[in-house]
Amino acid sequence: MFYSYPENELDEQLSTRIANIMDQTVSEGFFTHSFENKNSMNYYFEVHSDWARGNKEMLMVSTIFYRQLTPEIEQNVINLLSEFSEKLQSNEEIYTAFYINDINNMEEQEREIIYKNNSLVKLWVKELYWATIEDTREKSEEEKIATLLNKKHIFLILKKLSKGPISLEELNEWFNGQFSKLNFDQVIDLLKDRQLIFINQIGFVEKYVLLLKEVNAERIPPDSVIEYLEESPEDLESDIIDILLPKVQEYFSNYENKTKEELEEDSFILFQIVSDSKKYNVLSELRNGLIPKDKLPRLVSKRTLEYLTASLNFLKKHDIIEEIKYKNERYTALKTNIQITTAFPEYLRKLLPKESKPVVAEKYEPKQVNTIDEKNSFDHLKYLLGNMGIDILLAVEKGASNFETIEIISGVPIECIKGRLPVLIDFNLVKKDSSGYVITQHGANFIKSLEKKT
Repeated sequence: MFYSYPENELDEQLSTRIANIMDQTVSEGFFTHSFENKNSMNYYFEVHSDWARGNKEMLMVSTIFYRQLTPEIEQNVINLLSEFSEKLQSNEEIYTAFYINDINNMEEQEREIIYKNNSLVKLWVKELYWATIEDTREKSEEEKIATLLNKKHIFLILKKLSKGPISLEELNEWFNGQFSKLNFDQVIDLLKDRQLIFINQIGFVEKYVLLLKEVNAERIPPDSVIEYLEESPEDLESDIIDILLPKVQEYFSNYENKTKEELEEDSFILFQIVSDSKKYNVLSELRNGLIPKDKLPRLVSKRTLEYLTASLNFLKKHDIIEEIKYKNERYTALKTNIQITTAFPEYLRKLLPKESKPVVAEKYEPKQVNTIDEKNSFDHLKYLLGNMGIDILLAVEKGASNFETIEIISGVPIECIKGRLPVLIDFNLVKKDSSGYVITQHGANFIKSLEKKT
């Protein structure tokens, strides 16, 4: 075994078994091997060598997985292994890298070449590891949704349907006028397969398209950053909050005043960010807290390192991240987080009593608020709850007492309801008794204040 990455994770027994696989290989190419709960994907190849018998070094590169791979992901791995072999084969001196254990028997000039190429091969193995991580990891649910909605024709057709049912003929005519080069029937079939739309036939001829789920991407305050700061040492906490908080407050103050058209345009940009694996990698890490800027390159493969700067510039341009300088060190932090949700279409929610109105936070105070009498406390609490928290609170006020009824009335996914209800309980806005979740007097007062503001 020449080298493995991550280092020190490959035990001796597994290393031996992989080496034995290579001994049984006779021809160049790709093959798989399974043992216990592990699956290895291997590529055997040869490189020219001036020092080896027969003038060739026999090599095998392997990736180890602890799960079964889909055919699509397997093909991605094959491509990566093939590219890796071609990279080594294109370097006429790369064979010297594998003589590092004979370094003491070499001339000084040869030693320099061995050290150089040994480091190069190890670097390429690391690049292969990160590239494999990017190409094979399971996409999150929000990534899957964003990958669909980042296409302009999908985004616009769902926005159009969010206003109400449309006849299939009318929708077809509109679609062909906007996207004449795309196949309308294929798009409709895709949306039906994803259970986003339903086609209802009225009578023998007329068909109507109904939206089943409204998909939204919106910005929310970066709670994870605040939580991270609250757990940090006091000197770091107070100083960085002083720098970060005004920027977050200013942005959300402006965000609240965006027009519907501006919010739709911004929503499409957010779908693009989440669907881009490199930008999403950065976003995911920053959701856990701010990161020293010099550590960000570790979030992407060296193979795609040149795209990191472009990704950061894009995220900064669109107010997703903010750079903060503290004690001669630069940090990158979330300025706004991204939240993708599915809910009942707006025209269906209007059929429910007292439709909840969207509220955007203005300020944040990382302390529990015990009263909503003062304006600042009201704004702080509104900021902490966000749109989803307020929608859940309004649903409870209307009589929803469990996860299912809250989901029906609020349109908030159950996973988010489970995460937000403890916050409402902590702030004494909601309580749980034998009948389920009920609103408190404190919560009723907050809603009255909310209605006056809106």
